[in-house]
Amino acid sequence: MAVTVTLKQTRPNTDVAFYNASVDFIALKEEMVYAGTLVDNGGSNNENGLVRTWSLTFTNEEANTAFDKDARSMSYEDARGAYNLISGITETFSYS
Repeated sequence: MAVTVTLKQTRPNTDVAFYNASVDFIALKEEMVYAGTLVDNGGSNNENGLVRTWSLTFTNEEANTAFDKDARSMSYEDARGAYNLISGITETFSYS
């Protein structure tokens, strides 16, 4: 069964930039899209620019797990988490 993961990030003001994906992380997503195991639903910011929402749909739980355990994904998530912590950005994940 397909798994959709949605990341919602909230920044304190528009002077604080959202953390952007690394080249390696983008390559991982592109590889999985090409393999047919991921649909990148894209992302957007809300009207005031403080909330960014992004979602990815994996063909099944195994694809989601493989993505999460890939070193490129873990490296990106660690870097994003560190940046968000010092920048006052909060994030939540939802799964459906």
